[in-house]
Amino acid sequence: MAFGKSGRPTEDRLARQQEIYGAVAPMILSNGVRLLSMQAAAQTAYMSIGGLYHYFPNKRALVLHALQPEVVIRCCQDFQAVYGHLLHEQPAQYLNAKLNFMVEQIDFRRPSVHAALELGSTTFWEVIEASFSAGLTEFNASFARCYPDVDEERRWQMSRSLRRAMVAALLDKHTTSEDLLEELQALIVGYLEIDMAHMATPA
Repeated sequence: MAFGKSGRPTEDRLARQQEIYGAVAPMILSNGVRLLSMQAAAQTAYMSIGGLYHYFPNKRALVLHALQPEVVIRCCQDFQAVYGHLLHEQPAQYLNAKLNFMVEQIDFRRPSVHAALELGSTTFWEVIEASFSAGLTEFNASFARCYPDVDEERRWQMSRSLRRAMVAALLDKHTTSEDLLEELQALIVGYLEIDMAHMATPA
């Protein structure tokens, strides 16, 4: 049994870091890393410079935040906590939620990718590759639940096309969430139509 005053609830430090990074992310894309100061970042996030350093020891940690493995894992865990039950109960809704989540993650990580390129860091590709592999494998599995008649090879062709579109969106600062979502949806519809046409063709 615990005695004495109960203290403050334990802070979700990672969630707070994501909020700060999210506030600063537009500046990373528009100004670049070298022109970004921690003072300007603190002002943009509506916090003191000391408060910013409490969460990020240096500018590099701030601008590369979205590429940290623990951040990628946390984002996936948060998604599964909200939508995971749909995978078996309502796979079509899960598929739609997963597609939107992947688009959101491209937006979230794009500033860090550009920061990594500016800083000459190449290790971020390992994080991106691992994230894409896991995400698309899961997407492919849920897609198979919704469309069990689609050929397996066709599904993996579609997954590779989705991956190429997302990599391109990571590198293109001008790709909006709406643009990417429309492109991914068009790819999916296109592959479904190809598969239907293939099945309708006499052997």
